Amino acid sequence: MNSSLSMPNPESYSLTSALFINDRIKQHAWDSPEVLEAVAAAGFRETEITAEGEAWNTPGTHDAARIRKALEQFEIFPHTIHTPMSGVNLASTLEAIRKDGIARIGDAMRLLGELGGRTAVVHPTGWPGQDEPSFSLEYIGQAVEIVHRSVAELVPVAEETGIRIALENLPAAGLPHRPLTSMQQLRAFIAAFPAEHVGLCLDTGHARICGLDPAEQARIASERLFALHLQDVDGENDCHWIPNRGVINWSEFGSALDAIEFSGARTFEITNGNDTVEQAAEDCRAVKQRWQEEGMS
Repeated sequence: MNSSLSMPNPESYSLTSALFINDRIKQHAWDSPEVLEAVAAAGFRETEITAEGEAWNTPGTHDAARIRKALEQFEIFPHTIHTPMSGVNLASTLEAIRKDGIARIGDAMRLLGELGGRTAVVHPTGWPGQDEPSFSLEYIGQAVEIVHRSVAELVPVAEETGIRIALENLPAAGLPHRPLTSMQQLRAFIAAFPAEHVGLCLDTGHARICGLDPAEQARIASERLFALHLQDVDGENDCHWIPNRGVINWSEFGSALDAIEFSGARTFEITNGNDTVEQAAEDCRAVKQRWQEEGMS
């Protein structure tokens, strides 16, 4: 990467590439120059690469040189990568599924390492398949043990690539008792892992629909908070709205970030909803500019 792109600004904001590829994932457009050009046109110089779609089913098949060229052309820093989610379950009791998830996540981490990025966002649990036990109270302990083993197997990839693992808080989403949904649980879970390699990603919307205060969750994550997914919600649904359209108190959240001296990735993880993609991107740019000029708090 160009030296000017090698280190992110602690006060800079990132825009998810998923905003521009939700309708094109099957065409493997996640890493296309058009997507990166759209991020730049929206006024962002950082992005979170979205590792979804068929292109991510087979590790080791990505053209890092082509992606690097496009990143340099549009002066985009790939601060984070959202590692594969579909079909991935690090808590799976089926070893083939668990191992496949580790391979695909490791593949995304290695690519980001080649691109000069910094942090990989990882879902600690997935959606149990037909032949797997659901997240019942009886299964919670076993599920957490399996996730711990999975993360332990990813730590050597973090050491090899220099890419940090950020475990994301997830909502229950209809599952009866999903483990590791709060920063309290996740902070305890990662305590024994090396702090330089394993941390947390706080999704503000996920926290709020779980009945948790995003500001307090940030304080709990503290120095182990590596990344943010900034999105607003109606209080019940995972809306992925632009900040200030829902119920989250962003001023309090900004104060919490100031208190913990947060310096990780600040990614707008939003969808366009009823707006055009272009309007959603412009609205994110406006929020970013206001926060950079006035501060979130």
